[in-house]
Amino acid sequence: MQTSRISRKGQVVIPARLRKKYGLKEGDKLVFIEQDQQVIIKPETKLTDLCGSVKPIYTREEVRKKIREGRENWR
Repeated sequence: MQTSRISRKGQVVIPARLRKKYGLKEGDKLVFIEQDQQVIIKPETKLTDLCGSVKPIYTREEVRKKIREGRENWR
């Protein structure tokens, strides 16, 4: 366990070991979650981090085909 103090401005220093372990760097955004009288600090999840994490429902060609069919039926 590592400790840190809160400054007058409410700032907290994240220990270097933890910054390195979790790849945190200057400018990164953090999320503060209140849970069971605790504060959990996590790096903000970027939408690009989720890319590829879900199997697509349709292939690109199937999507293009559905768009074409939709356009044809709409007219």
